Amino acid sequence: VGCKAILVFFQYGVMANFYWLLVEGLYLHILLVLIFSPNRHFTIYLLIGWGIPTIFIITWTVTRIILEDTGQKSPLYLFSLQVNFILFISIIRILLQKLRSPDVGGNDQSQYK
Repeated sequence: VGCKAILVFFQYGVMANFYWLLVEGLYLHILLVLIFSPNRHFTIYLLIGWGIPTIFIITWTVTRIILEDTGQKSPLYLFSLQVNFILFISIIRILLQKLRSPDVGGNDQSQYK
């Protein structure tokens, strides 16, 4: 029982790590898109970073207890990675648009790229 509890906490730590990476991507994206937004929605970030992994790990644990202990990982890591990749591409696109704007000097673009 102790080993299984440690495995659950380990899986929670890994999943929370992925979702906090997602929160960082969301925060950076919001900073770039909504420059003068007074709301930072830190409560929502906390719920995403700690709440979503808690819900999915509890569901995963109950499912493993009820069905069978097959050692399968939750496919929800993949969801977090896909959203992070989409945010990454969007952030790069926004940064390149800002670098190509006429407000940025012509020679400075190559330095920042």
